[in-house]
Amino acid sequence: MLDIFVMSDLHLGLGKNPETGRYARLEAFFYDDDFADFCADLVRRAGETARRFKLVLNGDTFDLLRLESEATGGSRYCPAWTPAEAAVMVRRILEGHPRFVQGLGGVLSAGHELVFIAGNHDAELQWEPVQEEVRRALLAEVAKGAWAASARDVVAWASSHLTFEGWFHHEPGRIWIEHGCQYDPENAFRYQLRRRHADLPDEVHRAELDLPLGTFFQRYLYNSFGNITFIVPNARSNTRYFRWLVLNRPRMLARTFFVHLPFFLQVLRRLAKTGADESALRERHEAELAELSTRSGLGDRLTAIDQLKKASGQASILARQIIGRIVKATAYVALGAFLAAALWMIGFSAIGSMSAGIGFKAVLFLTLNFLFLIATVVALTYLLLRPASTEVDPHPRAAAERIAGIAGVPIVAFGHTHDEVIARLATSAEVPAWYFNTGTWIAVFTADSLLPRERVQYTFLRVIGRRGELLHWSPARGAASAVILLEEDPQLDTTDRPPDVQPN
Repeated sequence: MLDIFVMSDLHLGLGKNPETGRYARLEAFFYDDDFADFCADLVRRAGETARRFKLVLNGDTFDLLRLESEATGGSRYCPAWTPAEAAVMVRRILEGHPRFVQGLGGVLSAGHELVFIAGNHDAELQWEPVQEEVRRALLAEVAKGAWAASARDVVAWASSHLTFEGWFHHEPGRIWIEHGCQYDPENAFRYQLRRRHADLPDEVHRAELDLPLGTFFQRYLYNSFGNITFIVPNARSNTRYFRWLVLNRPRMLARTFFVHLPFFLQVLRRLAKTGADESALRERHEAELAELSTRSGLGDRLTAIDQLKKASGQASILARQIIGRIVKATAYVALGAFLAAALWMIGFSAIGSMSAGIGFKAVLFLTLNFLFLIATVVALTYLLLRPASTEVDPHPRAAAERIAGIAGVPIVAFGHTHDEVIARLATSAEVPAWYFNTGTWIAVFTADSLLPRERVQYTFLRVIGRRGELLHWSPARGAASAVILLEEDPQLDTTDRPPDVQPN
């Protein structure tokens, strides 16, 4: 039984340009050297204990939603990729992160296994042309370190131990790993399995028939904000993110609004009118699901897990609602302005009709304007500074609990949310089941968080046997230590510490 190391949400962009020595403007992953050191440490420790391991990159390893206009043909918006275009983009990403490639190449060269799972920012990783670019880059790195006489055998072995999963990695009775976007209503795909989509015409890919709302915002709005090095992982953070922009980047927000609003509305109108036939996507998804059900041995249980998805936040479904909300909000603002103006006119007329002297009227008039100004400032301050909800999104944890029961595993691991989580799951199994979220390796947007932690934590899950431990890698110490987490669930028995979690 191999040890397992799981990490997610690296969000590699185009990386560093060797000619200029500068990173791409929308890059969020600046930690290639630390990642390479982490991989080298895994290999070294495995050699000392004579234990092989499996390194699982659990989705959003590559960020194909957040790329610069130079890479997208001059467009201000990252387009929907065809398989051939996505392969070119992944090749460029890997070329911009040579140390990342070296780190993974070292893992394969040392005789360990590597698994890529697709996420919502790199769903294209399911396509064979994209996988071939990853395989080519990593095997070329493996070949560099192999003796000439044995290079062919080493590369062949490494190729057979480099695998790609479109949805999940499952080891019966041990662990279930998937990215987790399917349990986020704003980022779930109706047709998640996309390997067979690669043979569809380019215009079908361009049509974005299965576009989650979170993908829509990332592609057509967030990329316009430029080089902000954190990524909002789900639409639940939109309000908090918007308030942060108003308070910290008001000029950029205003410029983005006026420059991009016409196109933003144009895309919304296009999506609202989307009536294209989605049968090709649905049929391919269902065929691949049936094939995967048989190959994995899960049978109908996999269909039950697929039905847990929360694909209610599709941009094509919600576009009309968004347009309606924009119209409604505009109407409310207009009505509020009209009522305020009416009240002001009533006050002004009342003051004007008084028989008092002009000085007293002037004081009353200034007082009236001052009160309206104070009311406006108070309202805006409340909207901008009111405390953000700290409620934990219940969907991933609820899905993990169902999956643990359906698949019969003691460990369920997700990523996607960028938040580290350890939670005990209520299942009927005799062995305790645990949900882990591996967080991210990039900066996290925590404008209102008081959790004592570094701004960037290199978090990962280590599984030895059937015991899991959530850790973070410290480049300064060259070692891993337990992630800092505070109790968040008042129903959780604080004396019932996960038996999996042992201090280093």
